[in-house]
Order: sequence, then C-alpha cells, then structure tokens
Amino acid sequence: MTATTWRPLAACLLCGTIAGWTAQGWRKDASIAELQRAAATSKSTAATALAQATARVLTLERAAGAALAQRADHLTQEQTHAKTERDRFYDDVRSGAVRLSIPVASSQCATSADTTAAAGNRNQARAELDPTTAAALDAIAGDGDDATRQLNACIDAYNLVRDTYHVQTE
Repeated sequence: MTATTWRPLAACLLCGTIAGWTAQGWRKDASIAELQRAAATSKSTAATALAQATARVLTLERAAGAALAQRADHLTQEQTHAKTERDRFYDDVRSGAVRLSIPVASSQCATSADTTAAAGNRNQARAELDPTTAAALDAIAGDGDDATRQLNACIDAYNLVRDTYHVQTE
C-alpha cells in the first residue's frame, strides 16, 4: 500500500479514536456526577438520622436526669424524716419516756437447749439499758438504716438508667 492510502485510513482511525475518547469522557463524567449525587443523598440521610438519634438520646438523658434528681430528693426526704424520728426517739430515751431493756438469761435458761420456750416467757428477767447505751445502739441501727436507704437509692438509679437506655445485663 502506498502512503496516500494509509493517510485516509489513519485519519479515520484518529477521528474514531478521538470520538471514542470524547464519548468515554462524557460517560465517565456522567458516572462521576451520579456517584456524587448518591453520596450527597447518603450524606444528607445520615445527617438526618444522626440528628434524630441525637435528639432522642438527649430527650432520654433529660428524662433520666429528672428522674434521678427526683429520686435524690426522695432519698433526702426519707433521710430527713428518719433523722427526725431518731432524734425524737433519743429525746424520749433521755427523758425516760421510753425505756429499753434486754432479756437476761438466768442460769437455768443459759443451760436450756430450748430457746423458743425462753423467748416466749413473758416473765423473763430483763435488764434495763441506761439512756446513753440505748441511744448508742439506736445510732448504730440508724446508721445501718441510712446505709440501706442509700443502697436502695443506688439500685433504683441503676435500674432507672438501665431501663431508660434499654441496656441488657447478663
């Protein structure tokens, strides 16, 4: 073949290559634009879902905080009431209006294996406690009661948070 026959063929091939390259570029640009639109849509959907989830968690957090504050107030009221009752009891013990006694085991009761009979005996010998000792024993019991109230409040708070946030424990 001569050079003059190759030239038109090369020109046609060059034009076809340029046309194919251009068409491929347009198709690539359209694919990129579609991917960008899909990414923008996904990003917008994710942002909306995040905003809704954040609002839901903040609502739960506020409700849990209010319930915990209410429980703390209730505990404070319980403790104040218990302290008032304990102070009234101390005053009654000190004034003699309330007298405390404990059973005293006689030598016969101490050797007896049947403690139910001794406990049921109303005529059992008793020893009266002096007011200071009675108040000290009641203070020990009061401290235990306070600790129990505080632990119950902790358990209530734990259960509240667990139930509010639907935490599964095992």
